[in-house]
This record gives sequence, structure tokens and C-alpha cells, in this order.
Amino acid sequence: FVGTLVAQDLVAFTETTLGNGLWEPWIRGIVEGYITPGSWLGVILIGEFGVLTMTVTYLLFLLLPLVIAFYLSLAIMEDSGYLPRLATLVDRSLNTIGLNGSAVIPLILGFGCVTMATITTRLLGSEREKTISTSILQFAIPCSAQLAVVAALLTGAGFAAILIYSGTIFTVFVLIGTILHRTLPGKTSPLLIDLPPMRVPRFDNVVRKTAYRAYFFMKEATPWFFAGALGVGIMQVTGMLTVWQNILAPLTTGWLQLPREAATAFVMGMVRRDFGAAGLYDLHLSSDQVVVALVTITLFTPCIASLMVMLKER
Repeated sequence: FVGTLVAQDLVAFTETTLGNGLWEPWIRGIVEGYITPGSWLGVILIGEFGVLTMTVTYLLFLLLPLVIAFYLSLAIMEDSGYLPRLATLVDRSLNTIGLNGSAVIPLILGFGCVTMATITTRLLGSEREKTISTSILQFAIPCSAQLAVVAALLTGAGFAAILIYSGTIFTVFVLIGTILHRTLPGKTSPLLIDLPPMRVPRFDNVVRKTAYRAYFFMKEATPWFFAGALGVGIMQVTGMLTVWQNILAPLTTGWLQLPREAATAFVMGMVRRDFGAAGLYDLHLSSDQVVVALVTITLFTPCIASLMVMLKER
């Protein structure tokens, strides 16, 4: 649903037709009436990484439809009573990495927003389990916006790319949990959870949860996206972006075999990982390059918001 119908069909319409076709020409026409496009302010506002062009297109016409689709799926699972049963099903598997089944809730929430999921690790039984789950969230779980872009890119790259990407991320997931499980003192607490009856999800509950979480995402992500676009725009005007691309060139073009422009996505990923992943969306990458770029951006440093919450919580 998210990977095919939304990521391919809906986003192809919203980004290309509404974003690139309607919004960007309209806002450029307005701004160009007052500011020269080639000036430093014009580059920052309506340039390649424009605050009023690329940022709005990414937020409203690329990420928002994908985020709504993910949260809709999550709300249906929650309201049906399936999540507590899922915790019971995965309890034994999570025991092997030092967690019990209740950790599946913050881990699944991490696929929505890693920052919010890091806060929900307070529900876990011990500091040991909180540390393990937080580490996994920060370094092996893509948030909904990033995951949606990943799904969109992988769908076009083929089934083999999906398997390689999923296998790599799962391996890192298990390695982080296993290493911490064997090195941190303490034991895994037992799972104690009530199982509510299964039911047909209520429409109003699903809509309310989806709307609230989508609003929370936009409220939390929008300032960082604009700040990131502003920072990248300033770097482009001052020439620092080219300097960073040259510094990262041995990594991006040499070792990773990616286009030179991928360095810009990695720089944007330091602000928000989903912003960096969205930056890969418009690059013309082969199937192999898609896998390499997505694995790299997924295992990249946590975004600033989740890093601050992690330092505060742990």
C-alpha cells in the first residue's frame, strides 16, 4: 500500500504535478517580481535548494502523503488490537537481543518518528532495555518519512534491491542488540501485557490518530526542514557546499560509487535523515546505487532532534 499505491502513483502526481508543475512555478513567479533569481537571496529562496521551492515540495507533496499512509496503516493495527498480540508473538525473538515483547511498541513507533519513539522507551522495564532499544532506534530504524522515500526508491529498483537493503538493515539491527545484550549488565525483564479483544477498527479513531500523528510530524519536522534548506542554501551561495562535496568525494564517488551530488544529501541528513533521504529522490541512480545510498543514509548519524532527545533521556 505505502510502497506501491502511495509511493509510486500518488507521490508521482503530488510531487510532479502539484509540486514541480504548479507550486514551484507559481512561487518563483511571485518572488522573481521582487528579487533577482541569481542573487544570493534569490538562490536561498527559490534556487535548487530553495526554502520556498524544494522545501515546500518535499514537505507537502513528497513526504506528507507518505507519512499519512504510514500512520494510517499503524492506526488500523493499533485500533484493531493487533499490536499487543504482536508483542506476544515477537517476545521470544526479542529476548535474544535483550528485550521483551513490549519493546516492539517503541520499535514500531520508531518507523513513524524516532524522536517520539525514543521518548516512549520510558515504558520499558529497565535502564538496560531502554539503552538497547534507544541504540537500535537511533542507528537501525528509519523514520516514516525516510522509510517512505526508501520504499519509493526501492520499488523502482527491483525485488533484489529490496532484499539486499532489508537484509543489511536487519543484520545491523541484530548486531547492535546482540552486542549490547552481551556487554551490558543485567537480565531481560519478563513480558507482562493485557490482550484486548480483536475488533474492527473504528473509523473516527483511525482518522483521529492519523491526523494527530501527521500533524505532530509536520509540526516537529517543518522547522528543521526550513533550517536545513536555509543552511544548505547559504552553503551553496558561499561556496561551502562545493567544498563539502569535494571533501566527501573520496567517500561518495570513490568508495560508495555514488554521484558527487549525493554528498549534498548526506549533508542534509545531518539536519534530518528524512531530509537527506528525500534529497536522493531526485538523483538519477542505478539499482545498485540506490541500495548503497539508502543503506548509507539509513545508518547515518541520527537527526538533530532525535539525538537531543536521546542525550536527554539516556
